[in-house]
Amino acid sequence: MNTPRVRWAALGGLMIGLLVSGVAAQENVPRLPPTRPNGPSPAPAAPSAAKPKTETFSSAQVPRSTRFGAADWVEIGIAAKRLGLKVGWTLSSREAVLTDKDTRLELASDRLEAGLNGQRIFLGQAPISRSGNLYVSKIDLERCLVPLVRPALLGVPKPAPKTIVIDPGHGGPDTGKVNGALGLFEKTFTLDTSLRLKKILEARGWKVVLTRTDDRQLKPGKQDDLQRRAQIADEVDADVFVSIHFNSVAEQVEKVSGAEVYRFTPQHQPPVTRALRRLDDEVLNPGNGNDVWNSLLAYSIQRRLLRDLKLDDRGFKHDRLAVLRLVSCPAVLIEGGFLSNTTEARRIANATYRQQLAEAIANGLGTYASQLQSLRSGANDSSR
Repeated sequence: MNTPRVRWAALGGLMIGLLVSGVAAQENVPRLPPTRPNGPSPAPAAPSAAKPKTETFSSAQVPRSTRFGAADWVEIGIAAKRLGLKVGWTLSSREAVLTDKDTRLELASDRLEAGLNGQRIFLGQAPISRSGNLYVSKIDLERCLVPLVRPALLGVPKPAPKTIVIDPGHGGPDTGKVNGALGLFEKTFTLDTSLRLKKILEARGWKVVLTRTDDRQLKPGKQDDLQRRAQIADEVDADVFVSIHFNSVAEQVEKVSGAEVYRFTPQHQPPVTRALRRLDDEVLNPGNGNDVWNSLLAYSIQRRLLRDLKLDDRGFKHDRLAVLRLVSCPAVLIEGGFLSNTTEARRIANATYRQQLAEAIANGLGTYASQLQSLRSGANDSSR
């Protein structure tokens, strides 16, 4: 086992009390309502001299950018060149389509949601229109779009994953989401799905560790419980961390359904549920150490969920979820459906669906592993 990775202690509510509006996003773009409104917000990490590493790019790779306010932006033509795509316009200076024979990327000014080959992806900052042109955030270009469109540009890839940590969300007194009418508890289905996923992955040759194998909470307090889940991943030197959940909304419950996969929000960006940046968004967390691989992993799994299960596409998203903040390996949180939706809740309660969900997640992990292997093969070929 490798030396345990660096971990930051939480400061609790200290930095939350220092939140200011002076560190604001470029636009007050409306955000999607949170789909897990009662989920715990991670406490900001303490500043430390030993900071987690993030992916870096050589000056020759990074495209030139323009500073607007508190963020760096890349003109759409330069971004397209970086991605190896051609620019077309559906609305001059405001809506662009970047394409090649295999790719269609749709971007629009003041819109967080983008489209990639028909799949919904959510950026950290909405593109902006300035002086008759469209600009995309440099962070979104390098930590979201490059991993999804041109992963070969990422440099030396991660090794092929061998150890997978599966985290069945909630447990014990923490029931998670509840469908009272049907008597369904999220914690029950996260564990069952995780056990099924473990069996599938082990049959495919991977080592699998579960953060819990029965109906219990790992630590008495919620924050301690979440930190313990991340700690387990570090202790076993995990290559991938997957947290399994099911969702719920309070309004229009029968209209909201489908799957969504979350990565941890990159440093300097607000989560998808919030428009303005805060002081704690400026903190570099351990979860940011794999921003580009988080993106590749989340997109791979979301794509397989949609393809294999024909679910409604709730999107490839990002949030400052506590369980992802402290994980030092590539990590995602999967919402496998909505318990608040009667039809979908009944589907989730069906063992056949949970088996199919586990298989789709396993297929997404397989896609991610294959991509890493392909990238490593390409890097080896180019070095000869």
